[in-house]
Amino acid sequence: MTGDSPSSDLRAVFEQHSRAFSKPKGTVLFRRGEEAAGMFLVLTGNVDLDFGMYPALARSYGPGALVGLPSTITGRPYCATATVTEDADLGFLSPERLESLLRERPELCQELLVILAERVAANHHFEQISARQAA
Repeated sequence: MTGDSPSSDLRAVFEQHSRAFSKPKGTVLFRRGEEAAGMFLVLTGNVDLDFGMYPALARSYGPGALVGLPSTITGRPYCATATVTEDADLGFLSPERLESLLRERPELCQELLVILAERVAANHHFEQISARQAA
């Protein structure tokens, strides 16, 4: 589990309100540049994110991770391609369902902001490393 995974309480809420399904290894959940359809909660298995020309940003997410969160919240296209790398059970929340859930449970917003801040900080760090390596 990564450091930017939700708490067990938030995970339980998302799991309860998401649509559950399974996907085999090799399934592409979304592609970089596609309109955000929603976010995924990894219940079992692994999902890798590939940022294309920024290989240092590539990450693997296991159980408990939220994949596609930034784009789902902002409504912007996905900035990475998400591929199932180990057979996975997933929960899916559409942008509308996430927004509705956050209106019902505003206390969840702060934890999501912390997760997003950690991802932004990590991406900024990796971008700096990539820039130094390119120089």
